[in-house]
Amino acid sequence: MIAPTTALPVAPTHPMLADLYILQKPRPKSEGGGLAPLASRSEIAQFFRGFNTAMDREGCDVLHGPGIRVEMPPLQDPVMQLTITVTEDELFHILFFGTQNEPRGRLLRGTMERGWRFFDPVRSEYVPPYHDGDDDDGDDRRGGYDDDDDDQ
Repeated sequence: MIAPTTALPVAPTHPMLADLYILQKPRPKSEGGGLAPLASRSEIAQFFRGFNTAMDREGCDVLHGPGIRVEMPPLQDPVMQLTITVTEDELFHILFFGTQNEPRGRLLRGTMERGWRFFDPVRSEYVPPYHDGDDDDGDDRRGGYDDDDDDQ
């Protein structure tokens, strides 16, 4: 006689995370589209300190923290965009998606509150998708630029 099998609980699935993101602040089409500055270098450093992520020494362009490395463009202030490299998937997953008791990770919540968005350059889309509130076509913006306007 064959013993019945017990199904194991299935963990919730999330989209596959990228290894590299570009953090941007998309400007609404009504304001001309494109990108707005994220913040000053010191404001960005202060924001990431809350995630135990900091520069090795003052004035450095790279911040290191658990699961991530953040790189700001040299000498740019305010910073228009920065790169986030995932250095440890499990830690980044918690920062991004959160835990069972936290529907969104602290990093994702904090960036979205500031209007910052994670752009995946491999897939050419924002994660999560960015919807421009004044977008008349109802599509989510996938890329970092607006190429569907017919008005000249």
